[in-house]
Amino acid sequence: MKFLYEVLEDFKPSKEEIRELKEVANRIINKIKEFSDNKVLDVLFVGSSARNTNLKNDFDIDIFILFDKSTPLEYLEKKGLEFGIKAIESLGGEYEISYASHPYVKGKVGKYSVDIVPCYKIDFGEKIISAVDRTPLHHKFLVKRLNNKLCDEVRLLKAFLKSLNIYGSDVKTKGFSGYLCELLILKYKSFLNLLENAKNWRLKEKIILEDIYNLYENPKFKEFDDPLIVYDPVDLNRNVASALSRENFCKFVYYSWLFLKNPNKEFFYNYHKKEEERLNKRDRGFIVKLIFPKEEVDDIVYPQLEKLKKSINSQIIKNDFTFLYSKCYTDEKYCYIEWEFLIYNLPNVKLIEGPPVFNKSRVESFLKKHDKVFIKDCKLCCYEERRYKHILDLLKDILNKKLPIAKTKNIDIGKGKLVWNQVT
Repeated sequence: MKFLYEVLEDFKPSKEEIRELKEVANRIINKIKEFSDNKVLDVLFVGSSARNTNLKNDFDIDIFILFDKSTPLEYLEKKGLEFGIKAIESLGGEYEISYASHPYVKGKVGKYSVDIVPCYKIDFGEKIISAVDRTPLHHKFLVKRLNNKLCDEVRLLKAFLKSLNIYGSDVKTKGFSGYLCELLILKYKSFLNLLENAKNWRLKEKIILEDIYNLYENPKFKEFDDPLIVYDPVDLNRNVASALSRENFCKFVYYSWLFLKNPNKEFFYNYHKKEEERLNKRDRGFIVKLIFPKEEVDDIVYPQLEKLKKSINSQIIKNDFTFLYSKCYTDEKYCYIEWEFLIYNLPNVKLIEGPPVFNKSRVESFLKKHDKVFIKDCKLCCYEERRYKHILDLLKDILNKKLPIAKTKNIDIGKGKLVWNQVT
């Protein structure tokens, strides 16, 4: 497929871009070393930019400060922040403190976004002390195995996934991480060979790199209940693909098959947006949104938003309304839950189905609760006045906390606003 060379040209950084990025990374590393003490064993440039698998205009720089294992965690956190802040400030940059398993420095030096993360220096097979300790080992494992050809194959995969909107392992995207992309290419040797295999994947697909058997004597593999299972060569108790949702796994299987069936460049350029536009050229149902002030970052808000959506959906279904889709999303200021309703206005009457006539104890109980009983298909039934005839009445009661809904720490249901419109 000759057009893949053209695609690669569009997504591969120029030699000048790569040189400049590494130059800035080395300046930051040298500054950290200048400020650090003897507890720091090494300072590493890691991640896709360091391994030459980054895409064009990706200006992310990940620096890890490796401390001796004997270093108390409190000292590591304090000094890791101190060295990182001094390095960013000395280069005229700006910074803020962010949090993963422990605090780290998130900075900006010119056009470059910089993460400076303290961790412990461990070796393969050693137990991690903090969650980020694996990252330098990920780099060590991959940098020895990825040649220039494989790096370009990784770029093709990333561009393909990005176009499908399934690149990224954050809680919002629930897709493929950069590290997962690198491991998949390492396993299958090329983008096309990966797709040839992926088109036939089934749920709970299990992938084990051959290198694992060289690293560990008699490796033991933990069982996982995820759609795709890729064992981390650095930690066999970890599934690198754990963030990948079932839906996004299925999208990858489907689009791998579709691309190979009809290969063309369109798959690499905002394909998901074009598909969305095509699908939205139709008659629409009743669109309803709940809007909440955004009080935390996406990584914190999204799981709570999903939890809230699931809880509200159970009330919607319980009250016989039907929606075509429900989805969550955010912008800088607000969180949204959106529905497109097919059935949003119901008649006043509701059918209540009771027990079979043969179950006399349940029949007795049903008769105590309901009036105007009749028999339908050997069951006691009755008609009852519906509590909610329109979906807006139900959602208003949810906002007014008149119905039991899952509690969320950073989303206050009482601050929600209801917006609706009917598109025809």
